[in-house]
Amino acid sequence: MSSLSVIAERPDRIKTLFESEKTIPEGIYAINITKNGKKCHIVVDDYIPCKNKKIIFSHAHGNELWVILMEKAWAKIHGSYERIIGGQAHETLRDITGAPAWEYLSSDEQTWDRILEGD
Repeated sequence: MSSLSVIAERPDRIKTLFESEKTIPEGIYAINITKNGKKCHIVVDDYIPCKNKKIIFSHAHGNELWVILMEKAWAKIHGSYERIIGGQAHETLRDITGAPAWEYLSSDEQTWDRILEGD
């Protein structure tokens, strides 16, 4: 989910994840993901897992559907929603976008301040 929030900072990146920018009346969506260096087209429907009329997993703000569809596609690639709990954000970003990503570990307490300053 943190990877999706990073992608949300760049709406143009969100558009590249979907084959079509339009809502499909049939409720079928093709999503472009790069997994383990291979480009994949994942097809999902708009049936969302719910319990007591509430969405079980991710929630969107407003009537955004893209977050829920992305999570569903990611769960489909991995075999279930249960298998996508946790993980490393840099690996997920790399797999979703196809762009390189790295993890940096630092014991410098000023690192976060520098990142915020650079943002």
